Amino acid sequence: MYNRWYDKYPELKSLLLLLETVDKQYIDLIASDFLQIILEKYKTKFDEVIQQMADNPPPRYNRWYDESYDLHTCIQFIKYLDDNEKPELINSFIVSLLSFITNVDDE
Repeated sequence: MYNRWYDKYPELKSLLLLLETVDKQYIDLIASDFLQIILEKYKTKFDEVIQQMADNPPPRYNRWYDESYDLHTCIQFIKYLDDNEKPELINSFIVSLLSFITNVDDE
């Protein structure tokens, strides 16, 4: 049984757990990278998914990732993708996040 929609996607759950540990000052930068990935990979579906998001706003914005509008948008974008498309996007986000973390640690 799942409590949250993303609990049934282990990779997404792992991504969110990892993101939650990132210093808040970097969240908007990371979300910008994620948005760029979305625009590159899903430009033909972008408007359709954004419209689905607009038609189905969450009842509350009280999750930690809702504090960043861009990050909220990225996570919700995943929600409205077809299930067969989710893993590729989630893995792209994970690679981007790990690259970001590596680069920040090197500084």
